[in-house]
Amino acid sequence: TEPEMTYKVAISFDRCKITSVTCGCGNKDIFYCAHVVALSLYRIRKPDQVKLRLPISETLFQMNRDQLQKFVQYLITAHHTEVLPTAQKLADEILSSNSEINQVHGAPDPTAGASIDDENCWHLDEEQVREQVKLFLSQGGYYGSGKQLNSMFAKVREMLRMRDSNGARMLTLITEQFMADPRLSLWRQQGTGITEKCRQLWDELGALWVCVVLNPHCKLEEKSCWLRQLRKWGEMDVCPLEDGNYGNELPNITNALTQSSGHNQDAGDSKPPVYQHVPVATSSQDSGESYLSLALEVALMGMGQQRVMPEGLYAQDKVCRNEEQIIARLQDLELDPVLVQTLRKQCILLLEGGPFSGLGEVIHRESVPMHTFAKYLFSALLPHDADLAYKLALRAMRLPVLETTAPSGDVTHPHHLVSVVPSRYPRWFTLGHLESQQCELASTMLTAAKG
Repeated sequence: TEPEMTYKVAISFDRCKITSVTCGCGNKDIFYCAHVVALSLYRIRKPDQVKLRLPISETLFQMNRDQLQKFVQYLITAHHTEVLPTAQKLADEILSSNSEINQVHGAPDPTAGASIDDENCWHLDEEQVREQVKLFLSQGGYYGSGKQLNSMFAKVREMLRMRDSNGARMLTLITEQFMADPRLSLWRQQGTGITEKCRQLWDELGALWVCVVLNPHCKLEEKSCWLRQLRKWGEMDVCPLEDGNYGNELPNITNALTQSSGHNQDAGDSKPPVYQHVPVATSSQDSGESYLSLALEVALMGMGQQRVMPEGLYAQDKVCRNEEQIIARLQDLELDPVLVQTLRKQCILLLEGGPFSGLGEVIHRESVPMHTFAKYLFSALLPHDADLAYKLALRAMRLPVLETTAPSGDVTHPHHLVSVVPSRYPRWFTLGHLESQQCELASTMLTAAKG
């Protein structure tokens, strides 16, 4: 057995929070060592055996001159090499009438605690967080490093759930190290996408920032500060795009979808929200618009936007999952006359939207199929406008990535072409899932047509 070791442990508290810790064991981790945990538990379980003392400033105030001199000299003797240089420097400054220290009334007392207006937060070793994230990123090719980073993400999520201000603080430190990853510059120079494992870590990082920014308990000035920082990171050349690639020509919807998925990750077993119409304040009292109808309009516009299928299995799977998550939210809406009007209007605009719409007449050969989205639109619209529902669903049945020749008809007009941009055959890892969604859309239409 190993010999027992005795370590000196110091813990500072402020309003029921551990604000600083030191331990002689030399622990190099972002989590408290066993000795700090043991002392904390001892203090909690046996509070009567831990003697409470006045702040050191109060104790010094009760001493006379001889006692103060004896106190200082014994302190210097006990910690000769550590304290003497600082003690000599302070003595010189105090004896100098023009020194800065003599211009300030009183003296600091770390044992007195912070004032009620000062911010207090749990102790977090920022240097250790930086070093560990940097170490894990440098071992990006190993399974254990990703597991360790996910463990740190879980710690941030736990902090956010407990409304610990260190959650955003720790996430900021992690993000700084992610942005400083030298592989980002290399991937950008080579024009290649980041690896699947790194893409998953970046997605988790983004989802956590969504949780931070959408936290209803944070102050407005905090949100403004985070917004400036996120914009600063986003403007950096090495910052990867949402799908992990550099230089995509078509916009990608997943940057908007991440907020929807990330905002709900800490919901737990909470009850589903009850949606109500809140009128939008406009000059016209009869506009009929509400924030709920505008939210539906924005969701339909984003889902119907034409976008190119990203490369890689994880990115393609993410497109499908995010689309299904938003549709699940839309299905929770009870369509009243106002929402039906919004739905019908947006469906018409999507059909007539031109190249920006995924349901327009002309789409890119590698555009993300609209089968899942069209199935929702068809089911929601069928009881109210059957002709429009069938027209939209039939338009969405196409899967141009599998078509190698132009369809028969008048090819002199470009709007008859399914795809006007020739391309190599792409690697669509989710092709089987997309084909099954196409079959489900066809089955839904046939079932509805049979009555």
